[in-house]
Amino acid sequence: MRRTPIVAGIALFVVAAAITFYFLRDGEEMQAINIFTAATMSESMQSRVVSPGAKEYRNTAYRFSLLYPETLTVKEYIEKGNALTITFQDAKRGEGFQLFIVPYSEPQISEERFKRDAPSGVRTGLTDMTIDGATGAAFYSENTTLGETKEIWFIRGGFLFEVTTLKPLESWLDDILLTWQFL
Repeated sequence: MRRTPIVAGIALFVVAAAITFYFLRDGEEMQAINIFTAATMSESMQSRVVSPGAKEYRNTAYRFSLLYPETLTVKEYIEKGNALTITFQDAKRGEGFQLFIVPYSEPQISEERFKRDAPSGVRTGLTDMTIDGATGAAFYSENTTLGETKEIWFIRGGFLFEVTTLKPLESWLDDILLTWQFL
């Protein structure tokens, strides 16, 4: 009977090592670290109370959670450079937002980074804002596919978070971002 926890611990270590080897082999060290971290941290974090009509999205690798309408479908896309794009959308209603997360070591968002991630170069109505203690900026921009957008960018824990939605949905997004919590 006492061997069961030891065998389970060894099995967990072997699985974590195999996942780490797989991702390191493909040059995606950050993904391996994030998966291992998520597996070891998820047990110690408790979910929060979610009101009817909402769901909680929790990302232990990037250490945050937020509440979103249950009508939205969530999809994650692993990007180059250890980045992640998460979409929350209801295509039938034309509602949703996108979250892009990328490693970022600067204390402020540089003009170069802005131009890289917002090719239109449009940034109007710039205002400072705070998301659960992280200082950031909100502004309007333009996207060739989406049209006018509302964007909120902030830095926390070595990552740049870029949240984008359609301009007509800005108050809806603001309500969702009020539920943002860093873990």
